[in-house]
Amino acid sequence: METKKKKSLLVTQGKPLLDVIILAVISALCLLLPFATYTYKKVKYTISGLEFITGTAIQNKKLVIAPQWLLIAFAAVLVISIIIAVVFPKIKKVRLSGFLVILCGILQLGFGVFFTMQVQYILEDAKKVGTEYGAWLIVALGVIVIARGFHILYRNKVLCALDFMILPGCIYFLVNNYFPLVGIFIAFKKVDYSKGIWNSDWVGFSNFKYLFSSSDAWVMTRNTILYNVAFIILGTILGIIVGIFLSEVFSKKLQKLYQTTILLPQLISIVIIAYIVFAFLSNEAGLINKGILGAGNEINFYNTKFYWPFILVFVNLWKGLGYNSIIYLSAIVGIDKSLYEAAYVDGANRLQQVMRITVPLLKPTIITLTTMNIGRIFYSDFGLFYQVPMDSGALYSVTQTIDTYVYRSLLQLNNIAMASAASAYQSVVGFIVVMIANGVVRKVDNENAMF
Repeated sequence: METKKKKSLLVTQGKPLLDVIILAVISALCLLLPFATYTYKKVKYTISGLEFITGTAIQNKKLVIAPQWLLIAFAAVLVISIIIAVVFPKIKKVRLSGFLVILCGILQLGFGVFFTMQVQYILEDAKKVGTEYGAWLIVALGVIVIARGFHILYRNKVLCALDFMILPGCIYFLVNNYFPLVGIFIAFKKVDYSKGIWNSDWVGFSNFKYLFSSSDAWVMTRNTILYNVAFIILGTILGIIVGIFLSEVFSKKLQKLYQTTILLPQLISIVIIAYIVFAFLSNEAGLINKGILGAGNEINFYNTKFYWPFILVFVNLWKGLGYNSIIYLSAIVGIDKSLYEAAYVDGANRLQQVMRITVPLLKPTIITLTTMNIGRIFYSDFGLFYQVPMDSGALYSVTQTIDTYVYRSLLQLNNIAMASAASAYQSVVGFIVVMIANGVVRKVDNENAMF
């Protein structure tokens, strides 16, 4: 019975995936169906997916539609899906083949969704443009292919029922973090809204050249890196210290009270924090100017650059201290108490126990959190650098970061291409930095490297 059961579970290993081949063929046939409609002289016309691939002319050849690379890439994915399905018996690792099927399904789904989103831009000069059922059908088939890939992994015991609990998180991760990567092409275009984003002219690296030729690139990069270095170093040190102090509180009620009190700033909106800071620094009624410095000694904080590096670092540490300290506290709680008892018997005082036991055993947590923070060293807390200084133009030289630059480029300059170039620069350099940081950790202490 066990042999038969095992054989039925592994049945997909010895045969080509006929169902995947059939799905790919059906998806290819969908290209013959209507993908879009338009109205010309009160008559409704349809355009098939194949016409979008080969290119066509509509409205008595007044409007020429170029071959659409999204559907060309979709056709290529179908060919790859068929190849994977045919060679499936020869692939030794079922895990690999299942993930390849899932990847093909995700690509098919992505290309279908993005095409339906771009129909209005492709046919912008036509009237009453709409998406037809052929485009939505390939999206539905893509979902089925993804489900088949998961079924292959499940039948071959690569996945279990509990593993599917992470699907919502994976879907969110794909939609929020990976699908937007398609928009990176905007950084290489001169966006003309009259033509549409997809049909705008390619300008290569011109947006990057303009970005780096200005002083903005140096200022925003310098501020982003230096602030994050200060946040990482001071945040780690204070988080460890406060975590150790909290672990020394023996009363459970007091420990919970302190944890809650320290964590409260983390839960407060950055907008509220901005107004709390304003209540201290305001020229008209600020506590510092009116209550401490007094009349005649006021400082116009929102026009004076000197104080803001210290203010921003202080606000960030105050807001994030509770979160950091609780992470380190949870790591300290997991340390074996017998180590402290043995050290006490050997005559070690409390400070020696902390320095010789607690801090060394916190090293994996410190390395992991620091590496993760280094990975985001080219990112900044937008609310901290935009809301807290109240978007004061006089402070841009000390508050401008890559994130605020991208926002201002979109909101004030309406330069979507420049904003995309800055974001691409931020992402690529951040990826390189985290790879370097992890490489250094792997060389020094391989066990604590992230990968």
